[in-house]
Amino acid sequence: MARTEAGSSMGSARLTLIGATLVLGLLVTGGLVWHGHVTSMPAAVAAWQRGAVSVTPLQTGAARLLITGMTPGADREHCATVHYTGGAGAAVRLYGSNYDPADARVRLTITSGSGPSCSAFGEAVTVYSGTVADFAATRTAYGTGVGTWRPGSGETSHPYGFTYEAEAASPSPAQVDFVWEARSDDVVS
Repeated sequence: MARTEAGSSMGSARLTLIGATLVLGLLVTGGLVWHGHVTSMPAAVAAWQRGAVSVTPLQTGAARLLITGMTPGADREHCATVHYTGGAGAAVRLYGSNYDPADARVRLTITSGSGPSCSAFGEAVTVYSGTVADFAATRTAYGTGVGTWRPGSGETSHPYGFTYEAEAASPSPAQVDFVWEARSDDVVS
């Protein structure tokens, strides 16, 4: 009888180990599928999913904001941490691109944090307040961009917060790409 109980205990332990291995395998597979989904999206869309944008001198990074199904007075928030890799003497500005207005009338406030990330945002400074349409129409290139950030050399990061509020019902989606561009001082214009 003791031998049967020992065999039963070993069988139970084996089943527990197999179950734990299957659960771990599913979690790893799910993580790989999610990672593959995010990395297979257009870079601007994936940036919101990851909450991060990367730029280097003379390069851009973008995050696409898709506005859909908002009711008047409702607001939403996003945050993106911009990572810069390069030398000192560069300036990073934010502007809009690929605007598709559809039927959205949305107020937008963009803030620039003093901290290194969205989770450590620091003191917020408003760099834009108006409508998404106005931002997309007037902030269309580096020269008209907002929120000049001067990163140091090496790898540094900086958070930007986005709050948007529907002024009227927005049944049709609208979208805009927010583009960060880094330029060194000798080509800043």
